[in-house]
Amino acid sequence: MKGRAVRVGGAARLTRPRVVAERPRGEPLQALYRFIVFAGITLGVACLYWARIVLIPIALAMLGTFLLSPLVSQVQRTRLPRIPAVILVVTLALALATGLGWALLSQVTSFADDLPKYRQTITRKINDLQKMRHGGTFEQVENTAKDVLKQIDKGGPQGEKPVPVVVSQPSPLWQIPNVVHPLTTAFMVLVLVIFMLIQQRELIGRIIRLFGYERMAATTRLLDEAGTRISRYLLTQSIINGSFGLGIGIGLAVIGLPFALALGSLAAVLRFLPYVGPWLAALVPLVLSLAVFDGWTRPLLILGLFVVTELTVAFVIEPLLYGRSAGVSAIALLVGAAFWTWLWGPIGLALATPLTVCLVVGARAVAGLEFIEVLMSDDPPVEPCLTFYQRLLAGDAREAAAVIAETAHRVSLEEVFDAIVAPAIARARLDRESDQLTREEYAHMLEMIRELIEEAPLGKSEEEAAADAPTPVLTQIAGCAARDEADGLGLLMLGRLLARDGCALHIAPAGGLVGEALAAVDAAPPALVCVAAVGNGGRRRMRHLVKRLRQSQPDTPILAGRWGAGNTADTRADLATTGADDVAISLAEARTEILRLLPPDDIKPATPYAVARAGTEVPS
Repeated sequence: MKGRAVRVGGAARLTRPRVVAERPRGEPLQALYRFIVFAGITLGVACLYWARIVLIPIALAMLGTFLLSPLVSQVQRTRLPRIPAVILVVTLALALATGLGWALLSQVTSFADDLPKYRQTITRKINDLQKMRHGGTFEQVENTAKDVLKQIDKGGPQGEKPVPVVVSQPSPLWQIPNVVHPLTTAFMVLVLVIFMLIQQRELIGRIIRLFGYERMAATTRLLDEAGTRISRYLLTQSIINGSFGLGIGIGLAVIGLPFALALGSLAAVLRFLPYVGPWLAALVPLVLSLAVFDGWTRPLLILGLFVVTELTVAFVIEPLLYGRSAGVSAIALLVGAAFWTWLWGPIGLALATPLTVCLVVGARAVAGLEFIEVLMSDDPPVEPCLTFYQRLLAGDAREAAAVIAETAHRVSLEEVFDAIVAPAIARARLDRESDQLTREEYAHMLEMIRELIEEAPLGKSEEEAAADAPTPVLTQIAGCAARDEADGLGLLMLGRLLARDGCALHIAPAGGLVGEALAAVDAAPPALVCVAAVGNGGRRRMRHLVKRLRQSQPDTPILAGRWGAGNTADTRADLATTGADDVAISLAEARTEILRLLPPDDIKPATPYAVARAGTEVPS
């Protein structure tokens, strides 16, 4: 498309052609594909809801299979065939569950028989509450409500009083479905668990066949990962919940509450319900304490026991074990719990974490569902350098500094500059060249990066070496930016790294003419000259600058460096054609090569960072 001439003020100038963005041909297909994915997800959620009567037993059976499968494998190692091993493990698990349920039922029955003993205590508690109500805020609110209702009744139409309707109690036969349904569901789950454990190999083979034999390796890997994650989650959660129940039981026994063992077991079982289980478990001993103990001290102690134990487990133990074992982020677990509870009720809440893990792992194998893994997995969403650059785009220098500080605790400062800051500078330059950043935004971002470089904390190794460092005798080194201020920031990072070796880096004015850079170098003859660029581009100017420096300083070593462009052979080969004495494609490598090129007498050990820019005094 050609430009057109426009006459302005008697002179003609060529205006920039108007570019009209054309819609890519593949965009309608992409929109159709997104619609199909959305429609498929909606249909899947509807099927999960309407078919929950069938799917809930299957999900419970899958959970039981994941829980008992490692035990079956352990029993099979004793050379027992698989069918007897399955029957043995299922029988033991069923006996354990039956014994625990019987113990809890007997404890509840004993408590019901002992209730008459605590009648006086309960009566005193009710009287205390009534005394608190009389004359207080509750009584005032109650009286006001009664007055308002009386006024409404007076103003209403006076008519005949309604005939009271007496509702007779339904026949006990109506309760049979409420009893039969849980029993049939439990029996169906038991049968499914047995058959899934026996035919586990056949089920895996059918799943592989469903996804296709050409994807056998990927499907097998996904199935193994899902089984490992869920088994690890169940084991970790069982240990955590068992420890929670043990702590609660011991605490209740110390306080003196009866049935402490049964209440601790109940707390361990209810804690399998995420988020609400511990507080449901606290209601039973709290109500029991109100009936057993006089006064309010021991009920408050029991409440404090649950609060302290749950906070310790939730905020200390679970972040270390539970979240990583499931492979799902904490926010995803919360969203998954809300979703499955809405879909399947309390059973969905109990199955929320295993189902969410299966959903995250299975999303990798289904085209179009990769976004589920990105949103819900506990893997880092982006690399630290991208997080750093995104915070710079948002103008949040504090968060960007936090990214540098967190990384500096683990690695050295030169690794922080190479892995985070240099790639961010290169990306900012690319966005400026593609007009994604305005000139003002680009300048503001470079200024923020300059401040962050100057204030970047020392790495772990530098902090240890800075404790007993002598006062340095600085060696003069000149730095020339290949293009603009962005390359000058690369030299600023190099200067911070060289300062601990007793080297002061003078940075020539960036973005000017080549002659200005040569004049700055000739003003104070250095021991070495470093020509630097950040990112790609500027090759012709770098070659020209190195050539002129060689003519001006024939006996001075020259290093050509390019950082933030990736550690590739092409970058190194391109730098080798500049005519410099040596090349470097990272700040760490540049520091090593500079120390190698300098005469040994010029290198003085030092640790404090002091970078000398153009026009500043250099300490001697």
